[in-house]
Amino acid sequence: MEQEQTTQEPEKQPEENKIDVDSVVKRLEQLESSNSRLLDESKGWKEKYQSLKSSQEQIKEQELAENEQWKELVEMERNKRHELETTVNQLKKRTMQTDLKYKVASLAKDAYDVEDVIVNISKTGMLDIDPETGSIAGIEEAYNKVRNEKPFLFNTAKKSGMDPGRPEGSAPKDKTLDELIDENPNSVLADVLKDLV
Repeated sequence: MEQEQTTQEPEKQPEENKIDVDSVVKRLEQLESSNSRLLDESKGWKEKYQSLKSSQEQIKEQELAENEQWKELVEMERNKRHELETTVNQLKKRTMQTDLKYKVASLAKDAYDVEDVIVNISKTGMLDIDPETGSIAGIEEAYNKVRNEKPFLFNTAKKSGMDPGRPEGSAPKDKTLDELIDENPNSVLADVLKDLV
């Protein structure tokens, strides 16, 4: 009989997935550096675009004025005014939303979700919004109404602040001398010596 020669190859153990922390940190720093560089370049290009756009508008305005095309010139000014009004209105709206959010967040410290409270406050119809100044009145009244009508939006079981009383349960019992010695014999000996001296 022929003996088959079998060579046993040592079993290859799966290599552990090792993470090279240094290379990950180095890559992260490269990405942050690239991100910062791209943001700076983007700001530069945006500024160049805005300056070119404004210079083109000035040239066009001069041409229209020289050619006495007043109608087109007035139309350009109206468009600019409309764009500025739109931008101002958007900024006022964002400011009012932010103010409302901060005010409600300061009132509703125990709310599960402040956004839910804000939505319900907006639905009460009690908010008095002045679009000219961007101020909102009646937030506290609307908040109190929502709190009374929809208590499920708030965690009423949670107490705010520190409770000066003792927590529920019995008062701690004094430890016996044996328990004190078991815990820290040096402390008990020091107390005894202090009393003797």
